[in-house]
Formats: sequence, structure tokens, C-alpha cells
Amino acid sequence: MAQKVEFLQGKGLTDTEIQQALSEAANGTSNPSAAIQSPAPAAPPAYARPQPSYQQQPHYGFQAAVVAPEPPKRDWRDIFIMAVVSGGVMYGVTALARKYLVPHLKPPSSTAFQSTSAELSEQYDAAAAALDELRAETAALATAAQSERERVAAALEDVESAARAVKDAEARWRDDMREVRGEVESVRELVPRMIEKHAASQSAALTELQSELRSLKTLLVARQGGNTVSEAAASGAASPTPSATQTAANALLQPRGKASIPAWQLPNGGASAATSSAVSVGSVPSDAGSPTKETP
Repeated sequence: MAQKVEFLQGKGLTDTEIQQALSEAANGTSNPSAAIQSPAPAAPPAYARPQPSYQQQPHYGFQAAVVAPEPPKRDWRDIFIMAVVSGGVMYGVTALARKYLVPHLKPPSSTAFQSTSAELSEQYDAAAAALDELRAETAALATAAQSERERVAAALEDVESAARAVKDAEARWRDDMREVRGEVESVRELVPRMIEKHAASQSAALTELQSELRSLKTLLVARQGGNTVSEAAASGAASPTPSATQTAANALLQPRGKASIPAWQLPNGGASAATSSAVSVGSVPSDAGSPTKETP
């Protein structure tokens, strides 16, 4: 019926027209013989045929009756087939529920509960053992880390002490080098002074030696003059033996450069002898002073 109403609404009929068409269709189905025996109305000519409109209720009512025929009556065989099919479906559903659903809904037995509790206790013991082992490993790692930290701290202290020692040694070395440099500078300054002092002392000693040699030469010349007078008076006597002092004086007063006139060839006058002795003595310091100047 709903399909019929929707079909008529889709054709553009109003509710009153739909109700009228349904009532006419019901009347047509109740008296099928009358509908069959009644002659069909003659068709109007082509020029006078009206346009089709939705107000032709008998036509639409006939179409509705054709579209929705009366359902056939059920027989006992249909009911038997439905019962067999329903029973098979129910049996299959029951078997599946008994096989897959009922075991999950049943409470576990005592043996299963005991086995499950035993497995749970074993797993708990294994977890506890793993936790204890993990705790022991953590403690060992903490101890190792602490010892490593202490070792690193000790190494750092050693490095710091070594660095301080190196710095102190470097500071001492710098101080020593500064002292050595100062001593070297002082020695460098003292060496020329010492050389000058040594040269001055040598020159003073040479001057004193020259003065002594001059005085000794004067004495020897005076004594040689007296000896020549005594030799001339003695006439043929043996010559006196010179003493050790005279020998040393003669060795020192020997001329190194220009040869001087021997004393026995000089005249008896003392002036010429003194002059020759002064010339010979003056030549000695000049020769002796030259190596002194070359020494520095």
C-alpha cells in the first residue's frame, strides 16, 4: 500500500485523488466479474481526444491493481520447509555457541585455577628474581661509577699537583736564570775592570822594577868604575871573581835590542858610563811591556 501511495505521489496526484483511486481499486478487485463484463468505453476521435491528465481515476486504479497482485496463500509444505530451515539455523547457532562461546562463559575448574595460579606464581618469582638481579647490577654499576669518579678525582688532583710543580719549577728556573744572567752581566762588567786593574798593577810593578834596575845599574856602573882604577894600578894581577849579585845584575841588564858599548871600553869618565847604562836600561822596559799589553 505504501508503495502504491508513493507511486501515485510520484505521478503528481493529490491525497484526495489517491484516496479515490485506492477506493476504486478496492471496488474493482471486489467485483472482478462486473468489471470484466462491462464494456469498455469507446475511444473518442483523434481530433476530439482530450489530453491525458492525472484525473482519470479508473485508469490509474486499474494500473495499481495490476502492479500489486494478491499474495498467494501458504501451503503446509511451505510451513514445513520454513520449520526445517529454522531448526537447522537454530541448531547451527546453538552448536557454534556451545563450541566457542560457552567455554569462555564457564567458570574455570579447580585444576585449571591451580595451574593458572602456579604459572602466575612462577612468573612472579621469575619477575622478582629479575628485579633482584637488576637491583644487584644497578648497585654494582653505582659502586663502579663511584670508584671511577674517585679515581678520576685523584687523577685530576695528581694532574693539578703536577701542573703546580711544573709552574713552581718554571718559576724557580726563571729566577735562577735571572740570577745567572745578573751574575753573567756582573762578571762581564767586572772582567774589564779586573783586566784594567791587572794591567795597572803590572805597569806599576814594571815601573818599580825599572826604577830598581836603574838604581842597581847606577851602583854597578859606579863599582865597575872603581874596579877599573884598581885594575890599572895592579898591573898584571888576576881579575877579581864577580859575586852572585853582580852575575844576576849583569844577566838582567844585558841589552835585548841594540848592543851597548862594554864598560871596559868606555873612558874613565863616569858621565859617559851613566849615559850608556841609562840607554841600555831604557830599552828593557819597552821590550818587557809589549807582552804585557798582548796578554789581555
